[in-house]
Amino acid sequence: MDNNENTRRPRKRVTKKMAQRRRMAALAIILLIFILGIILIAHSCSSDGDSNSDATPKATQPTTVVTTAVATEPVPTTTTTVPSTFDVELSDTIFYLEIGDTAISYINAYPDGSAEANEDWSSSDESVATVDSVGHITAVGAGECYITLTFDNNTSVYAEVKVVVTDPDGGDTTQATTEAASVTQTANSAVDIQEIDGITYVNGILIVNKTYDLPSTYNPGLDSETQAHFDELVSVAAEEGLNIYLASGYRSYEYQSQIYTNYSNLYGSETADTFSARPGHSEHQTGLAIDVNSIDDSFAGTPEAIWLAEHAHEFGFIIRYPEGKEDITGYKYEPWHIRYLGVETATAVYNSGLTLEEYLGIDSVYQD
Repeated sequence: MDNNENTRRPRKRVTKKMAQRRRMAALAIILLIFILGIILIAHSCSSDGDSNSDATPKATQPTTVVTTAVATEPVPTTTTTVPSTFDVELSDTIFYLEIGDTAISYINAYPDGSAEANEDWSSSDESVATVDSVGHITAVGAGECYITLTFDNNTSVYAEVKVVVTDPDGGDTTQATTEAASVTQTANSAVDIQEIDGITYVNGILIVNKTYDLPSTYNPGLDSETQAHFDELVSVAAEEGLNIYLASGYRSYEYQSQIYTNYSNLYGSETADTFSARPGHSEHQTGLAIDVNSIDDSFAGTPEAIWLAEHAHEFGFIIRYPEGKEDITGYKYEPWHIRYLGVETATAVYNSGLTLEEYLGIDSVYQD
């Protein structure tokens, strides 16, 4: 007879309570593993995010473009930004008027929380132009001023309209200016040339070249409308995969004097005159001119240069010194130098195929 059954160790009985405890312990272990896994994953993602943030700037951060090498005129480091205060969309931001003319810039989009009842219009110089409570502008006297729109319930936003007023009779505040204007008009009766406070306007367009200069005290800074339209140009170009950026904008009389003197010392004044303006004769002092990208001959023929030549007028700019027109403009070909005229005028100049000098019927020649 086999006695194995009698010699086997008795099995340990597992009670319901003991089984329940084992199940609870198993669940606790599983939960602990799950929590540890989550912590490890979170830590890994945090490390990746930190490393990526060092390499890639956030989309909301402004991009700063620095130009370090220029062949024609050295410029300071520049950042292209849009003033956040200009949050009001107007139909027009510049008017060229004659004394007695009226105009109005319509509000296309109000800032949040504001309406017509909150409008507050004012003029920087009522001897040049006045404005009523709803934005009707009246040209009073020769000169230029700014019409400002603010809102009584939101003073952090505003918009400006530049107004340039000329005298249809060619008159001005000084006898010398009147005589100079009449002499010029006699030489070229088809051109309306007026000098207001030392600034020359040809058919209502501010002009600066080798013939016409600016006073050393004229310091407007970069024109806000010019900046806004340039930023729009940059944005549209970027959508087409192109990188266009501001390398040089406004330059003061003093800064231009330093630039021209440096080039004259290096190359002689005769050579310097072919690519650098004498102080008072630089378009950059108007606040209406911008140099883009590399500011040297390497820019010519690039996709950005080709696109700029074909589309700049759509944003109110022209290539100021086109190729093959050196004898007319007085300067070598500069595909990077654009001048703001407003969309309508820039398009007319572009379609004419003429330089600004040819379009206005003027010359560009130093008197000495």
